Amino acid sequence: MKYTLFLLLLLTISCEGTDKGAEFKENCPYDLRYSGHFLRVPITISPHQAEYNVGDTIRISTVFSDSIEDLGTQEIFKIENFPFKPLSLLYKFDGNEAHSSGYGPNELQVEDIYLPDSFQSSNYANGYNAKSIYSNGHYQFESQLILKEVGRYLLLFTDVYQDNIGTGNVDRNATADAITFEGKCPTLPYYICSMIDSGDDHLDMYEEELVYLDNEVYHSQLGSIESSIGPLGAGGIRLEWNGGFGFEVVE
Repeated sequence: MKYTLFLLLLLTISCEGTDKGAEFKENCPYDLRYSGHFLRVPITISPHQAEYNVGDTIRISTVFSDSIEDLGTQEIFKIENFPFKPLSLLYKFDGNEAHSSGYGPNELQVEDIYLPDSFQSSNYANGYNAKSIYSNGHYQFESQLILKEVGRYLLLFTDVYQDNIGTGNVDRNATADAITFEGKCPTLPYYICSMIDSGDDHLDMYEEELVYLDNEVYHSQLGSIESSIGPLGAGGIRLEWNGGFGFEVVE
């Protein structure tokens, strides 16, 4: 199956002063920062470092309560049984403009309970998708990456839900779209914002690599939430919402 990372489209709503706007406000009484339920999925990277040695193991996980922060409404909602499906690409750079898949030379470990499925990406960085487990009020996905090859790496970690939006396969999100919760705005869509939970994402140290990917792979779609990553603009693929994380592996 061919995958690409999603194109996150920020919609705007201008309804004030109309009957339709009054009805919307009654059903969605929030001060909207973004026009959608932007569900924040925290990504934990342990140990959280800018540099690792060959032989080190990085644990990449999303373990969080079903009381989920919504960046759109700036509220916290209890959302049960949402089918979160992590999706990840890893780019490897060797000091030149060429790039390759970072998962190829290193050893990725994901337990079978998460139903991992590897794929060959059209973005020239093979990746995988999996399924989070929901139990006792918590969502959980865990993986390990055993580092075996020197290089500079850029991780992107998102959700299949967003991939379906980006590829125009929104019908595949029907199960997720049917999930509701107390306080949900009837007309607002979902977006999944996969974000590094704590610590620096080091993206400012990888401007050259990001500009290369933006030009050669993502056709000027890479961007930053606040346009704070060097020359990158406000492209549809916001790195901070796609689990962007840079690190280097040395001997």
